[in-house]
Parts: sequence; structure tokens; C-alpha cells
Amino acid sequence: MLLIAATLIALSLLGAILLLGFSLHGVWLAWQGKRRRQGFALRVRACQWLSDDLLHLELASPWRLPLPCFAAGQFLTLLAQPEGERPLRRCYSLAAWQARPWHYQLCIKREPDGRMSNWLAERVRPGLRLQVLAPAGHFHLQDDHGPELLLIAGGVGITPMRAMLQAWAERPLGRRVTLIYAGRDRAALAYHQEFVELAAQRADFRYCPALSRDPQAPPDWQGRLNAARLAAVLTGDCDVFLCAGQALLDHSLALLRDAGVAESRLHWEAFGAQALGAGSGTFALHWQDEALQYTGQPSLLHALHEQGIDLPADCWGGHCGSCRVRCSGEVEWRQPPAGMLPAGQILACCCIPRAAVQLAPVD
Repeated sequence: MLLIAATLIALSLLGAILLLGFSLHGVWLAWQGKRRRQGFALRVRACQWLSDDLLHLELASPWRLPLPCFAAGQFLTLLAQPEGERPLRRCYSLAAWQARPWHYQLCIKREPDGRMSNWLAERVRPGLRLQVLAPAGHFHLQDDHGPELLLIAGGVGITPMRAMLQAWAERPLGRRVTLIYAGRDRAALAYHQEFVELAAQRADFRYCPALSRDPQAPPDWQGRLNAARLAAVLTGDCDVFLCAGQALLDHSLALLRDAGVAESRLHWEAFGAQALGAGSGTFALHWQDEALQYTGQPSLLHALHEQGIDLPADCWGGHCGSCRVRCSGEVEWRQPPAGMLPAGQILACCCIPRAAVQLAPVD
């Protein structure tokens, strides 16, 4: 009798523990979902200038909690509210990968006219709290990509590639990886020594810097990316990932297409329309019932934000689709969108006007 009673008590306790576990798991999932939708605060754990204009940040939870997981290649959105200015919202690729992250790493280039990068450069210090949105983005490594991977990066475009390499090193799946990293000289290559050491340790990884102005570099590192360099590393079943400024991106895509690489094997991410510099011309710009003006900003999104129209935008580079609007009038696409759009719609971060245009939210 006592044995039966003890068994029933034990089963009741086990059921209560399981119920508590499921309840706590539900609370955890709900909290994670809220963090992804509304954002959350992170603390700067460490910061370091890798060069005169490259700032490396490590961000962690102020309460020492695990962070949302992400795919290697995705970005993190930083939010800021400078005193007396309109809110800032910028996306930066995550520069390191962990299967279960307890901190995030970013590498941010300080641009002369970059409001967020300059705001960070002037204020960042260990302990500073930053508001962020959870990792997102479609530019990332997947298991169904081919047995050969070619990563092409320019400047700070190395950040998602570094995360991809770390994910690959943890789970190579029999793949071979080649990294082509373009820059002026070795000083312009973030994490350069890390890649040199990885190439020395692993026969399935090849590191190929392409240095345009470094006469002291090894001969096979000197010179810009060209058809001969690509021919030496391309294979028929190679998936190619590119992240660079628009000039290098366009040049690389042209070379790859000339080499016969299928569009389905090309995966790319640009730095955003702001990397293209100013546009040209002055045109009337109508947003619903408001009469505004375009005066040479890098994109229509810039023009709207400068005139107080807080159009949602995460990536500023044609990938997230947040700034999709209806458009009537002639526009120039400064960079192609990552996906197809319905007729009469554009991404404001990718376009500048070529005549007066009328814009409206997508219903």
C-alpha cells in the first residue's frame, strides 16, 4: 500500500515538474518573440579600433542571458536616439557566429557622413547600452549550398564572411571554402591574421587577398580581382557569396556571369545605397498629401527620412523589403532589389527619381 502511495506521489510530482517546465518554456518562447518584434537592450562588453575607421564591438545581455540565435551572414539592427535629432536605425552584419550565442560581434566602418557610425564612434565605451532588433536577413549560409563555396568580400564586407567561416569550421559538411578579400593593402583587411592562421591549419580552406596597392605583399596577393583570379578558384558546382561596396560588387558579378556561373549560385549583399554617394537632380516628391523635395540624396529613403517621414527600413540595401512603397513616376534603380516586386512598387532605399514622383504606403 505504501509502495502504491509513494508511486502515485512520485508520478504527481513528475507531472507537476513537467507542467512547470512546459509553462516556463512557453514564457521563454513568448519573451523571445517579444524581443524579436520590439527589440531589446544589449550592453557593450568590449570595443576596439581595428584601424583608423573600423570599430569592433562585442554586445551582451545586461542580465547575462542567452541571445537569440541567428544564421551565419545575418545582420543586427541598431537603434539610437541622438539628443535633438531624429531616431537612427542601421543594420550591421554580425561578424561572428555561435550556435548558442551569449554575445554578438559587429565590425562597423566609420563613414565621413555616417550618422550612426559617427554617433557610435564618439560615445561607445564598455557598459554603454544599445537598443537592438533581433538578427534578420536572407543572406546566409545554408546546408543545401554546394560542396564548393567561394566568398568574395571588400573592406568591411568581410563581417558576414567571417561568421560564415566560423559556422563552416564548426560543421564543414565536406565542403571546401575559398575566401577572396579585396582591399588597398594588408592594413585595410580586418581579421587578416585570423584568416592566414585558418588557412595554415586547414587544407580545405584557401585564403586569397587581392591587394590593389601593396607592393610589399606576396606576388600572388597583389592586384585587383580579375577573370584570371576567379578562373583559378571557380568550379562548376561552386556557390558564390559576395559582400562589398557597389563598385566591387558590380565588377565581381560581371566577372562571375561572364565565367558562366548560374544566377541561382550567386548570393550577394551590398552596403546599401548610402555607399553609392549622392544622387543628382532636384525633383518634386509627393508623399501622400505632403509636398516634399528630392535634392540629390543617395536614395528616396534618405530624402523621406530627412524631411520627417519615418518610413520603416532595416537593411538600407534592398534586402529586407521594409521600405517597399507604391510609386508613380520615373525612377532610377541605383542597386537591384534582392527579390521581385509587384508592378508599381519600389524599394525606396534602392531608387532615386528622374522626374517628379508620387509615393504612398503599400496597403
